[in-house]
Amino acid sequence: MVTRTHHLLAGLARRNPAIRVALTKTGAAEPSARAYELCTPEGLTVTVREIATAFPELLHQGGHKSERLVRHFYEDTIDDPANRVWSSLAKQYACAIGSAGIPRVLAQSINPLISLLKARELGLLDRTYVTGVINDSGTDFARRFDYLARQIKDGAQVAVIAVSESVRQELCAAGVPDGALRKVLNGMDVDDYTARLRQAEAGAVWERVRKRNAVPPGLRVVLVCARRVAWKGHPDVIRAARMLAERGQLEGACVVFNGAGMLDTRAPEYQQELQSLIAELDLGGKVFLLDQLTPEEVVSCYVGARVAVHPSRKPEPFGYANVEAMLAGVPVIATAHGGPVEYIEHGASGLLVPPRSPEQIAVALEALLGDDALHARMGRAGRASAERFTLDAMLDGYLDAITTATMVHGAGR
Repeated sequence: MVTRTHHLLAGLARRNPAIRVALTKTGAAEPSARAYELCTPEGLTVTVREIATAFPELLHQGGHKSERLVRHFYEDTIDDPANRVWSSLAKQYACAIGSAGIPRVLAQSINPLISLLKARELGLLDRTYVTGVINDSGTDFARRFDYLARQIKDGAQVAVIAVSESVRQELCAAGVPDGALRKVLNGMDVDDYTARLRQAEAGAVWERVRKRNAVPPGLRVVLVCARRVAWKGHPDVIRAARMLAERGQLEGACVVFNGAGMLDTRAPEYQQELQSLIAELDLGGKVFLLDQLTPEEVVSCYVGARVAVHPSRKPEPFGYANVEAMLAGVPVIATAHGGPVEYIEHGASGLLVPPRSPEQIAVALEALLGDDALHARMGRAGRASAERFTLDAMLDGYLDAITTATMVHGAGR
């Protein structure tokens, strides 16, 4: 489960100890009616049902997932009644919800939400109160956003949460009625995260990661914490590092990328492409692709970092990695679109650069690596900005949306 799900479950359990939770887990190759119980780290026992989303016979080509086929099924033919992907997802989610016997559903991204709306079209859902959380943005989801808007206008009683203002605006532009929308900014358990940072520092966890990955000691670390997928912009930082090296400004510093194991199955060669680029630009010993890390080790990266860079080429719907770095007191360089512009004030709580701009990343890195006063000032301001995104604020928003969805459904029956 992603971090925000753990935090959400912990907060819900704290507010309502008698809560009963069922989860769906995506990624299976074949549909299954099997359910099993899982105890989360927060001590909450949940029932888990798997949803087959791999569809190898439909989405794979040449041994891996095809970008063209994914777009064909998920976007281009979303309205085709014969679309086997959406019909299968609709039936699987309806079955999971019926088996769980829990009337309130929280769909935490666009695909589960569309699946539920498809199930509604097929008459498979009854008295199910749906709240959808949209953590997606960009043109890749345009047809899905349009379908969501049309279904709501057609009478689907769904409360939709946008995790940032930029996502809310995209949904409005797609035609989602403003009355069905509310903005609830993502949040996290700040105290818990701060405690994990302290534990990682006390346990010298970063030192263990550094040694295992042959990162030389004593270097100022530029951290890129992101899944290894192309739109996250890794090459832009690698090229920025080359520029700094040519100017002699990378002495005493290095760049490290975590995110091993979090690849896009549509581009399995991406990590090799990054390794090739590092070699081509003669950055061996200066740029490192870390191996797969435990959650504790991921947190330790912020303890060891001097600067964090998040150079996403597409708008981040929110940008949890930015907030985590800021809470650790690590100044952030991020691209100036999407969620980050809502909590990073350029020149005050961080630095914003245009997307796909290695030159501007290099300029920003030069400033933060070379100016201790600027570094300290942005570290403090960044943490103060990030501390606003609390778990309680997120929970209040979610619970209000869920209650509203329940009341709307009840009024309509």
